[in-house]
Amino acid sequence: MRRTLDACLFAPIGVAMTIKEDLPGLIDKGRSRVEQEISNARVAGEYVVGRYQRRFLETLDSIFHNDDPSATPTREEPVAGNVAPSPAATRPAPDVADTALVGAALADYDTLSASQVVRRLESLGPEELRAVQRYEAATRNRRTILNRAGQLLEQGHGQAASG
Repeated sequence: MRRTLDACLFAPIGVAMTIKEDLPGLIDKGRSRVEQEISNARVAGEYVVGRYQRRFLETLDSIFHNDDPSATPTREEPVAGNVAPSPAATRPAPDVADTALVGAALADYDTLSASQVVRRLESLGPEELRAVQRYEAATRNRRTILNRAGQLLEQGHGQAASG
C-alpha cells in the first residue's frame, strides 16, 4: 500500500513541485542553448556566404561582361516601353582611386550587403561618400546605397570628420 501511495500520490506531487521550482532555470537554460545554436548557425552562414559571394559575383561579372559574341546567349526583342540599356554600356569601369578609397573606408566592401553598407555610410566623410557613390555606380549599382550616400552628402554629413 505504501509503494502505491508513493507512486500514485507523492511522486506526481514531487515532480510538480520540482518543475515549479526549476522551471525558470530550465527556461533560461533552454533559451540560452537555442540562442547559442542560432548564433553559431548565423556565424557559419555568414562565413559561407562571405566566402562564396565574391566567387559568385566574379562569375556573374564574367557572364555579363563577356565580349565574345558567340558566348552571349541570344535574347528576345524587348517589349516596347521596356527597353533598357545593357549594364555594361551604361556603367563606367570603377576608378582605381575610388576602389582604393572605398576599400580603405569599408573593409571587404564587395562582400557586404546593401543594408550593411548603408549602416556604415554615416561614419564616412564627404570624399569617401562620393567615392562610394562612384564605385557603386560603376559596379553593382545598388540604389539603396547610392540614395543613402546622396542623402548624407546633401545633409552635409561627415563635413566635420573630413575638414
